[in-house]
Amino acid sequence: MKTDDEKERDEILENLLKEHPIHDLVKFDELNIQEALTENDFQTVKYKELYHKEIGKLDELQDLLEKLIGTRYEYYRFEDSHEWTKVEIEKFCIPRDPKVLHMKKIIRKQEVRVRFFEMCWKAFDKRAWSMKMFLETLR
Repeated sequence: MKTDDEKERDEILENLLKEHPIHDLVKFDELNIQEALTENDFQTVKYKELYHKEIGKLDELQDLLEKLIGTRYEYYRFEDSHEWTKVEIEKFCIPRDPKVLHMKKIIRKQEVRVRFFEMCWKAFDKRAWSMKMFLETLR
């Protein structure tokens, strides 16, 4: 049985595949090789840019997580009714904090998007080599 995280990951991937049907986009044969060659550079650049855009979003989310951890640390250290030690805050409070857990969940979702677009970009990069080898075998 799948966990909630696995279900969310699968849903994200399903939606991305609907929007970017990569399996269909990387296919080629002798009938459409010229069109595929022309299109491949464009697609490689497109998916590389999407990958870098998603990496940028991931970096922003990770920066926000670090700020949130600092804010939550200050809360447990100075505002909570219980007097926590530094070690207790770092080992017990922060890892279980609902706000931190929520932000980590958002980051995991973004990581799925990053890996998807990286896979797309690399698929088109590999496709270029496949087409080259295909053409060489036709000669």
